[in-house]
Amino acid sequence: MTIYIVLPLIGALIGWCTNWLAVKMIFRPRVERSFLGIRVQGLLPKRRGALAENVAGTVERNFISVEDIQQVVTGMVKGEKVRALLHERIDALIAEQMQRFGTMVKMFISDDLIAQLKTKIEDEVLTFVEGMSGEIQNGIAEHLDIHELVKSRIESFDMQRLEDIVFKIAAKELRHIEVLGGVLGFVVGLVEAIAIKVLGL
Repeated sequence: MTIYIVLPLIGALIGWCTNWLAVKMIFRPRVERSFLGIRVQGLLPKRRGALAENVAGTVERNFISVEDIQQVVTGMVKGEKVRALLHERIDALIAEQMQRFGTMVKMFISDDLIAQLKTKIEDEVLTFVEGMSGEIQNGIAEHLDIHELVKSRIESFDMQRLEDIVFKIAAKELRHIEVLGGVLGFVVGLVEAIAIKVLGL
């Protein structure tokens, strides 16, 4: 009867320890170490370069690209919000200047002339800004490398911090993996015990 207890418990212990070690080896050891002639290093520290390259490529292809940012800039420049802010600012500046000129000057400048002046200034400024958006887009394309930026951020990311984040987010799931190893080990041990009894070993 003892065999039906001992073997499942040993199997459970081995299964739990194996999965616990597998989870830990995602991050550790952070530097390559030699153990019984075998060189060992954690999965993420060892594959950080390849991971950074793959994630950077995925982000650039599927999430955000230089072209996306260029479109955002163009939309901002040509958007109603920019036009409204510009209109408000020009109104304030002209009102301020008219206040300085005094009543005499106001008598000779009609409201229609002021309105035409505002429209002309707005059109000129917006034309200039929209023209500059092309220069801004070229500057973004020249100086912003999404792929390299994401890659360098991942490569420089602190492994301890990454480990803490992963374990904080997936602590329950990782614990389930360890427990599952114990359960499977228990089942394997029980099957072994039955097999030994049946075969009379």
